[in-house]
Amino acid sequence: MKKPKLVVGHLMNDQLLVKSVRISNSFDWVKWLDTEELVEFFTELFELLTHISDGKKDAETLSIFLSEWRETALINSEPDVLADMAEAERELDAGGGRPWEQIKKEIGL
Repeated sequence: MKKPKLVVGHLMNDQLLVKSVRISNSFDWVKWLDTEELVEFFTELFELLTHISDGKKDAETLSIFLSEWRETALINSEPDVLADMAEAERELDAGGGRPWEQIKKEIGL
């Protein structure tokens, strides 16, 4: 199986430079992030790497960060889950649903 690729680019001096980069199979989940999520992911990743190099964060923080983004990507890969989430959001926006405090009382928490 071919390694996944990611197209990256930047604008410098009014020139757009674009390149296809191979990524590890362990990061193939990035293909499920939409454009805005990819921008957010890389912005946060570069910020986190800066904090790690400054000694303000550690590798465990990076591991958690990647795990959370992987979960986001995997949710995006499931159209049924996304549809259910959109439906639930519409229901809540329309005033549906029940308060979390009420649910906790009902189930004895």
